[in-house]
Amino acid sequence: MSDRQCNTRTNDRERGAVAVISALLLVVLLGCAAIAVDVGMLYSERAQLQNGADAGAMAIAQDCAANGTATCQSRGASSALALAKQNNLQNLAATNTPTFAGSNSVTVVTKAMNHSGPGAATFFANVFGISTVNVGATASAGWGSPYAGTVALPLAFSECQFDLTAGVQVLQIQGGPSCVSSNGSGHTLPGGFGWIDSDPGVCGATITLAHPQVSSKSGVSEPTLCSSVFDSLIDQTVLLPVYDDKGGNGTNGWFHIKGFAAFKLSGFNFPGHSANNTGTPGCSGNCKGIIGSFVKYVTLDSGFTLGGPDLGGRIVALTN
Repeated sequence: MSDRQCNTRTNDRERGAVAVISALLLVVLLGCAAIAVDVGMLYSERAQLQNGADAGAMAIAQDCAANGTATCQSRGASSALALAKQNNLQNLAATNTPTFAGSNSVTVVTKAMNHSGPGAATFFANVFGISTVNVGATASAGWGSPYAGTVALPLAFSECQFDLTAGVQVLQIQGGPSCVSSNGSGHTLPGGFGWIDSDPGVCGATITLAHPQVSSKSGVSEPTLCSSVFDSLIDQTVLLPVYDDKGGNGTNGWFHIKGFAAFKLSGFNFPGHSANNTGTPGCSGNCKGIIGSFVKYVTLDSGFTLGGPDLGGRIVALTN
């Protein structure tokens, strides 16, 4: 046998070995493609389902906070399904019936669907007999009255001034002898006008009912940095701290915060700064305070936690 014939047979064997190796590598590459493409698709599907679960839980919680649990439970399933589909790129999703834990929490479970039925459809993995994968997400939301958070205005009012049925009223910051709280503490604090210490560098104040006694800030004028904040909050609803006791005087004064009430601000009058304060009711001249009404109000403000007494303001937040 010539050297040329030997080389030809050797080359043929090598080409055959390369073909086998290439075929094996192709299988591996297909497997990698299945993992890369399908896993990426499943992550995307899971994110869409989570968005749908979050949206459904928050929507139902808002409905419950505004209208009561009995009312929101009756339409919870349809709300959850609609939002699960809206948050899916193919408008395909399923949900379990929302579950309610106690009187202030709801849980929504979403599940993947494809055009043929349950599960997320695969692409490359279908070659290996895996046509669908079960994917789902869960979210819980709660609602209730605020327990702790940062109020936009460092201004507290006595519980005897809180009245959800009074309509538009004037809340004078020094109060008077006619305002007497349930424990007889009254409203007037010698040298105090309802202002409380602001957080450093801002107008607002962070308050928690775990430590409800807050320091009074003396003086009738707005605290530094609050003038522009008051201007920006006209016709807006804010949460105001409400106190049920007080003590001390001047810079040594303090207020015991009972909870947070929702107040729609329509006007105010402070030394050198006023807005919408001459109507009926009005606050001008010696009157110093804010004008507006206590309201029932639901907010998604993530800066507040739940658990306080019900004074009209409600917080809705994801809890899981």
